[in-house]
Amino acid sequence: MKEATKRAASEALAQMLAVTAMLVIASVIFYWH
Repeated sequence: MKEATKRAASEALAQMLAVTAMLVIASVIFYWH
């Protein structure tokens, strides 16, 4: 796999994890109240 492809994949994975974390935090805050 090329370096650019690996970098793009890791960036996409990090972005997906960040979005998932935001959704989890938002739902926790939503259900907490």
